[in-house]
Amino acid sequence: MQKGKPINSFRDQANKWIGAAQSRRSQKKKFNERTLVLADNWDGSVQQFYHFFFGYFIPLNLWLDKTGETKISLRDCGPMNPWLELLREKTDIEVIPPGSALHIVIGKRMKLAVLAGMDNPQNFNREKLIAGCASVRNRIELPSIQSVRGEQILIIDRATSENFYHEQGSETHMSGKERRHVPNLIEFKDAINSAQNAEIIDFARMTPHEQVRKAESATVLIGQHGAGLAHMIWLSPGSHVVEIAPPLPSQVQNIFQKLAITLGHTYQRVRQESVHATVEIDLLASALNNRP
Repeated sequence: MQKGKPINSFRDQANKWIGAAQSRRSQKKKFNERTLVLADNWDGSVQQFYHFFFGYFIPLNLWLDKTGETKISLRDCGPMNPWLELLREKTDIEVIPPGSALHIVIGKRMKLAVLAGMDNPQNFNREKLIAGCASVRNRIELPSIQSVRGEQILIIDRATSENFYHEQGSETHMSGKERRHVPNLIEFKDAINSAQNAEIIDFARMTPHEQVRKAESATVLIGQHGAGLAHMIWLSPGSHVVEIAPPLPSQVQNIFQKLAITLGHTYQRVRQESVHATVEIDLLASALNNRP
């Protein structure tokens, strides 16, 4: 009996090896059946909301509508991954690290689709943006609200600084108030709240569905230059956008002005002396009330 145990153990181990090998072959076959979908976005990282949403997520949803693909691989987008997870209801997705995606491309291990990003302000197109927004809504099963009752002012606070952007996997460094912030937003809200319905919000603390629902309830969106202003895409046409603008490189300083105009919103800009400076309350109030 003692001599039988090693034989049985060897057979058991051999069966495990065979099973594991068959499983790997099966996984590899399944992996190769997928299409790897990457973005050729304009600038910045898809680990940040603006470049993720306009440079990757909207083009991805439009591509899925066009091709009918059901099995895809997507690159890991860090804090933006909750948006990718929403696709699982209708699509078999696999999220893989950027390094693995590069090896797949080089090794030609699966079909590859590279999508043109829509985050370059020179290429903003109203029809494509509206179609992309509708596609996202349909895929994540979030129909638009019928109407907005009264004026609702949303003031974007860049309060949350994600730990992710200090980790090795981050393609950029710093986020939220570490990069830019307006220290007297509460003072501004208190100054206008007696006459108008205003709320300070932090999109980074919300789920994707909560972000959409909160943004589309607004008629006015106020925020410092940053990804939060990208949520103007959920506002009804004719809404008002106020951008608090610190000194910025010329290639990015007009992004949100162009986006607002493309989407049919009115737009005002309030200058900020530096990325962490207070803003004059009277200037903000004037930009809010004196619309083009």
